Amino acid sequence: MPIFTIITVCYNEAGNIKKTLESVINQTFNDYELIVVDGGSTDGTIDIVKQYEGYFAWWCSEPDNGIFNAMNKGVSHATGNYVIFINAGDWFYDENVLDNVYKSGLKADIIEGHTIRADKMIRHRPVYKDIYEHLFTDTLSHQGTFIRRELLLAHPYDEKYKIVSDWKFWIETLILEKNTYAFVDMDIAYFDMSGISFTQIELRENEREKVYQELFPPQMVGFIHSYNKAYSLALVKYAVYLDEHSPRGYKLVRKLAKRVVKVVNHIRK
Repeated sequence: MPIFTIITVCYNEAGNIKKTLESVINQTFNDYELIVVDGGSTDGTIDIVKQYEGYFAWWCSEPDNGIFNAMNKGVSHATGNYVIFINAGDWFYDENVLDNVYKSGLKADIIEGHTIRADKMIRHRPVYKDIYEHLFTDTLSHQGTFIRRELLLAHPYDEKYKIVSDWKFWIETLILEKNTYAFVDMDIAYFDMSGISFTQIELRENEREKVYQELFPPQMVGFIHSYNKAYSLALVKYAVYLDEHSPRGYKLVRKLAKRVVKVVNHIRK
């Protein structure tokens, strides 16, 4: 059983897939498996993929029902202790990523590091005062996160959603269950900003609302809406980095977040 499974999902990514695969096979840590799930590309992606098939534990090229269907398909063939999704257009920060994560100690169920926006080369540093608070306004980056395979099998991505299925997974595993989270202070991957989650904001927010309604009782949804509204107002009024630049703004957000977490903890009992 390998330590890591890297799953790469792609569809018509002839211009990006080589960089992604090279970043995996060049890792200095060798106890991993690579799975590629292609959605039936017609642009030459498959010709490139076949050049690397000797490195794959499993791969396919066939029509699917979207990215989360493809990700679930990849998980169903995974055997590693931890899974990370490095999809076409994403790539590991350097050749030592897997080795560094392994040496950091693999104890938590979900392990997250830094990611870098590939379009602007801006580092995203997920150092949260409270992971619960963060998930009510944002999400975790799957390109920077290693997940115990058992969690992905127990909570397959909900394929009725086009954008927020991974966010729903974080809510289920980190808020509604007592699974553990750890942050590692290292760069994991560059991520592509052209995906649907960054380009269809209205659809994303509509889907998030449906997840709230699905997972939480009405009174909880009301708390969440109050929290998100206050957070948005504080962002505008007090500056983006509330905890660093405006104690007043962060205090406002923190107060409402505590109410949210209090209800969450009641639900967990």
